[in-house]
Amino acid sequence: MGWTYCVIWFLCLSASECLLLPNEPEISGEIQSPQYPLPYLPNQLRMWTFGSPEGYQMQLSITHLDIKASPGCNQDSLMVLYKEKVLGKFCGQENSTDHPGTETIFSPGNEVTLIFRASDSSPQLQQHIGFSATYKAIVIDCGEPEPLLNGGVTFLSDFQNRYGSVVQYHCNEPFYSLPGGANVSFTCEADRKWRSNHSDVIPTCLPVCGKPTKLISTYERIMGGSDAPDDTIPWQVMLSIDGGRGGGMVIGDRWIMTTATNVMHDGNPVSNETVRVYMGHTNLNALMNSPVYAASIHPHPEYNNPNHVDYNHDIALIKIQDPITFNSSVMPICLPAEGATYFTGTMGLVSGFGITETDKRRILTNKMKYVQVPVVEQLACSDSITELKKKRDYVPVLTNNMFCAGVPEGGKDSCQGDSGGPYALRDDGRFWAAGIVSWGFDCGQRGTYGVYTRVTNYIDWINKTMQEN
Repeated sequence: MGWTYCVIWFLCLSASECLLLPNEPEISGEIQSPQYPLPYLPNQLRMWTFGSPEGYQMQLSITHLDIKASPGCNQDSLMVLYKEKVLGKFCGQENSTDHPGTETIFSPGNEVTLIFRASDSSPQLQQHIGFSATYKAIVIDCGEPEPLLNGGVTFLSDFQNRYGSVVQYHCNEPFYSLPGGANVSFTCEADRKWRSNHSDVIPTCLPVCGKPTKLISTYERIMGGSDAPDDTIPWQVMLSIDGGRGGGMVIGDRWIMTTATNVMHDGNPVSNETVRVYMGHTNLNALMNSPVYAASIHPHPEYNNPNHVDYNHDIALIKIQDPITFNSSVMPICLPAEGATYFTGTMGLVSGFGITETDKRRILTNKMKYVQVPVVEQLACSDSITELKKKRDYVPVLTNNMFCAGVPEGGKDSCQGDSGGPYALRDDGRFWAAGIVSWGFDCGQRGTYGVYTRVTNYIDWINKTMQEN
C-alpha cells in the first residue's frame, strides 16, 4: 500500500503544471480487512491512506461490513478520516454510533485514511469477516457560483464548476458597479469553495448615483419653462399624499427623500396608506400607471410646523415596500459628500411636477419641468425675507438649515407642487442633492427666492434613519 501511495503523489507532481483534469489517469482500487472474506484475527491495528492530485477528492464506498459489535467503539471498529476529522465510525451492525450499515463517504480533500482495529478480548476465533471497500478519486466540483444581485457571472475557463475553474463577477453597468470599479474573479479551490483573494464572500453591486444616461443641454424655467427630456432627471419622483401633489427624490433602492411638510398633517405623520410614489416617467399619464407604496414614513423629529410658519428641519424619508431595480429611467441622486459646500452663484438644477405658468395662467403641469437657478448668498437671502416681513404677516424664519436659490429679477423658480423635489448640484460628473424644495412666496416674482432645506446638515440623520429602518 505504501508503494501505491507514492505512485499517487508522483501523479500529482507530474500533473501540477496543467489543469486538464479529465485527462488524468484514473485513481481507484479496492481495500479489504486482513484475510477477507475469511474471519479476521484478533489483536490487529491496520491503517491505509489513499491520496490523489490537488483538485480531486476521494470517494470511499464500503461495499460489505461485518464487524463484531463493540459498545462505544472501544474494541473492534473501522474509522474513516480526512486528516484528523472523522468522516465515519463503524463498530458493528448492532451498535453503530454514526453511520449504520454500508455507505459511500466523500472526503473533503484529496486523501482519505482507514483505520481497522480488532481487539484481543476474545481468545477464541470469531466469525466476523471485516469489511470490503472501493476508493476512487473524483474531480472536485464547487457547484454553481452564487448569483450576483444586479449583476452576473461569466466563466473564464472551460472547466465549468470543477477545480481550477475561474469565474468573473460583474455588475449591470452603468447603473451598478463593484466597489473599486474592477471586476472580481473567483477560483474553484480544493475545499470545493469559490474564492477570491482568500475570501469566499461574493461582492455586492452598488447603485451608481447621480449619473443620468442623458444630460440636459439647455436649462429653462419651471414656471412656463421646458419639459424635461426622458432619462435626464431619473431621481425625480412625484408624490400623491391625501390627494395633494408633492415632489421627492430617490436616494436608495428603498428610500425617497422629501420634505417633512409633505408627510405631516396636523402635526402628525400621514398614514402609509395615503402615500403613493410615482417614478420612471416624465409624462404624468404614464407616471400614474405604476404607483409604489410606502412601508414607513420618517419626518425629522425636530420638525414642528402645524401652522406653516416654521420650516426648520423640513426633511423626511419615505421607505417604500419593494426595492427598486435601477435603470436609465430610475436612478438615485447622490447624497452630499462630507464637507460639501454651497458656493454663491453655483448653478443648480431644480425639477418637479408642480405649478407652471401658461398664458399667464398657473396650472399643475402634466410634464416634468426643470430650471437652472444659482445659489444665493445667505445675507441676500435673509434680506429678501426681511423685506417680505414688511409686506406680510407670518413670514417663516430663515435658519442655517436653509438656503436660497434663484435670481433677483424673478422668472425662474420652483412653485407649489414642487415641494420636496431636488435642488441638484453637479461635481465631478455627478449630481448630488444639495437642497430640497421647501418654501417661498410668489413663485418667480422679482425680489423673492425659493428656500431649500440644506441637505448637508442632515447626512448623519439620513444615514442613521436608513440603517435603523
